[in-house]
Amino acid sequence: MTDERGVSTTLNYVLGLSIALILITGLLVAGGSFVETQRDQSIETELAVLAEQVSSDVMMADRLVETTSDNESVRVGRDLPPRVAGSSYEVKIEGGSDPQVVVRTTGPEITVEVPLKTSTPIESSSVSGGTIAVNYTASDRLTVEDDQQ
Repeated sequence: MTDERGVSTTLNYVLGLSIALILITGLLVAGGSFVETQRDQSIETELAVLAEQVSSDVMMADRLVETTSDNESVRVGRDLPPRVAGSSYEVKIEGGSDPQVVVRTTGPEITVEVPLKTSTPIESSSVSGGTIAVNYTASDRLTVEDDQQ
């Protein structure tokens, strides 16, 4: 007669640990992707706010150019945060037939675009986050640049 009572206890212990390990691993994987999704949504929301602020500055500069008689030196400055959720970002205004403000991070790669409606032509330009200015240039165009004044 063989005694298998010890094998049964050991086998139950190993199976219980295996099931617990699989469940914990699944929870960690699911929780990690949830946190990453929340971070991306947070970054996208903050980029949308920044894009709207820059868009309003561009339109304000456009109105100033249109309403002032001496419009050689129109400059609208804005202090933006240097980073968004720990990521650096770029602010770009694009000219052409569909002018827009584009704010983009590279890690993770998230882009937000806001259309612009201006009377003054826009020169495509870009800057990193931080203190920026919308400037009316000698070429009679609006640009965005670093404001180091």
